[in-house]
Amino acid sequence: MCGIAGIIELRGEKIDPGILKSMTDVIRHRGPDDEGYVLINQATSRFRSYSGPDSPSSIQELHSRFQPSEIDFDGNIGLSHRRFSIIDLTAAGHQPFFDHDHSCCIVFNGEIYNYIELRVELEKEGIKFRTHSDTEVLLESYKAWGVECFKKFNGFWALALYDFRKKCLLLSRDRIGKRPLYWFKNASRVYFASEIKSLLKVPEIARNKRVNQDAIWYWCSSGMRDLNFSTCFENIFSLPSASWVIVDENFPSNCKTFWEVPKIRMTENDIGISEAATLIRKTLMEAIRIRLRADVPIAIELSGGLDSSTILALTAQTHPERITTYTVRFHDPGTNEEPFARAVAKHYNVDYRVIDPPIQTFWQHILAFTYLQEEPYHSPNLQTSQDIWSHMRTQGTKVVLSGSSGDEMFAGYTHYYAKVQNENLRTGCYLQFIENALHWTERRYSFKKLALALIRSPIAYFFKNVVSQSSKLRRRNRHCLSKISMPLQQYNKDTLTELLYSDITNTLIPYWLRSGDKTLMGVPFEGRCPFLDYRVIELATQLPVTYLIRDGWHKWILRKAMEDYLPADVVWRKQKMGFPFPLRTFFEKYEKIIDLILSQMNNPYIEFSDKARLRNDWGAISFILWYELFFNENFALFEKIENMANQSQTITEDNGKYSPEFLSSCEITSI
Repeated sequence: MCGIAGIIELRGEKIDPGILKSMTDVIRHRGPDDEGYVLINQATSRFRSYSGPDSPSSIQELHSRFQPSEIDFDGNIGLSHRRFSIIDLTAAGHQPFFDHDHSCCIVFNGEIYNYIELRVELEKEGIKFRTHSDTEVLLESYKAWGVECFKKFNGFWALALYDFRKKCLLLSRDRIGKRPLYWFKNASRVYFASEIKSLLKVPEIARNKRVNQDAIWYWCSSGMRDLNFSTCFENIFSLPSASWVIVDENFPSNCKTFWEVPKIRMTENDIGISEAATLIRKTLMEAIRIRLRADVPIAIELSGGLDSSTILALTAQTHPERITTYTVRFHDPGTNEEPFARAVAKHYNVDYRVIDPPIQTFWQHILAFTYLQEEPYHSPNLQTSQDIWSHMRTQGTKVVLSGSSGDEMFAGYTHYYAKVQNENLRTGCYLQFIENALHWTERRYSFKKLALALIRSPIAYFFKNVVSQSSKLRRRNRHCLSKISMPLQQYNKDTLTELLYSDITNTLIPYWLRSGDKTLMGVPFEGRCPFLDYRVIELATQLPVTYLIRDGWHKWILRKAMEDYLPADVVWRKQKMGFPFPLRTFFEKYEKIIDLILSQMNNPYIEFSDKARLRNDWGAISFILWYELFFNENFALFEKIENMANQSQTITEDNGKYSPEFLSSCEITSI
């Protein structure tokens, strides 16, 4: 987990190193352990490497300090890196990283989990290694196999690689898009970086900053669903996941895809229940095994739900050392999963640690957190998660395994069940519909909730949240309706398989990865998700759809796979909390602050009229905060919020003990 930035002048003219420095400084929080720069003249293949004030002394002795005002080198390409050390903590892992003969260099954000196996394979071909880092393995893999190397990697990455032999700059992003890479292109230059705020340090981009109206309409119509390649800023884009591209005059139309999520499923005749369950355990255990590789302590985030409990149970099968787990406890019966987590922890005799998240400090850091996120976000629990990860850092942990994305892989949400039932009605499978309904109401929820699930869809959401609030979106922006309606129309045509495919590639997973990356990097902290191993994805998306939802249970095949490894109360638990956070209590307690935010509702893009309804809609509140910060630079609003928060509670020494340094020390005076 690091940060990268870069500039290429396509006509060969000299870039401004001061802009590259500004782009890099603003993402220091992503990598406080080291920094590095390289300027390259594409025509002559000359280059110069530089260190920074955060570089280790051994690096500063080798490379001069990057001081833009004193640089006279005529490079048309500039690359920079901020390092957060996880593997090979020595100065040998410094980036930009060059191979032994300086034929290639790379800036790389991510981890290649199978770097040990790849290193062995490369050594058999006679390749010698100078470091123990996965970065060197990545670079030598590219030299040996070209762009085919991306198919061999198991991990996550966003990278920029310059090949001096071919005089070309290459960008790439991992299969599922876990690491971000944003870009902007004008007539002669391409700028790219790990975060949007780096691009906003480019004067041209800052001067012409505009709201992406299509993205905002999509946000308003479908909640937390994301636009995979667009951002909320016009003309700032995200490089597609599972892609690589040469940055030249044809960029980005020359972008290539090296992997796709499978769309064709097996039938029950192809694979039996026992075989499928065994294969799930085996694949997840292998995903966990390679994610335990690090030169720093690793813990497990244990919620008490099926997914995180599965990660703990399977880790315990192969990991001989005692496992450390962290669990969140809310003093609200409706959102507290700690008793379930405690049962699993006791079952496996782990080092069980409980954290009470400091919700009372939420508003004190709302300015910094809004700036950190860069775009609207779905729930305030993101900031709570960051406080928790920050606390883990104080305990010596830098990496955590989580059960994130198990719901998207194995159909764990209510709207998946609704899709199955709607399909039964559409195809005339009435007996199956009734049987599923009986199982559902008996084991999981009320009939009322089933009925709501059956009618809930993006179409219904659209009319409920957009059309019924006719003044919410100004009439002059109605040209965007066609863009919104396209995915809604496709929804009615989708099978469950296609809905899951969409959530993995275009909607839920891209949103969670985008917001999660910003949240983690504000600590900084690394989250590893075995359910997002590409082998797990390929398995889950090819299993018979009848194994996913069965007898009224979501994630039925995952439950079958784990029923001998976890307490029955966890495996066959009736209620699913989703994303535990005492949201109702939160809204009630801070009603005056929320009213203050909603008083800022008039802007050129969106008009809200139903304040009472929006008082409980964090998506709308988050949008207003984002707009007021990034487009109005309304720092007075955030100062009022902080003052009101301070007046509404007693501030103690414990209130800020979990807060990341970025939130507590960040001073933002301009965007």
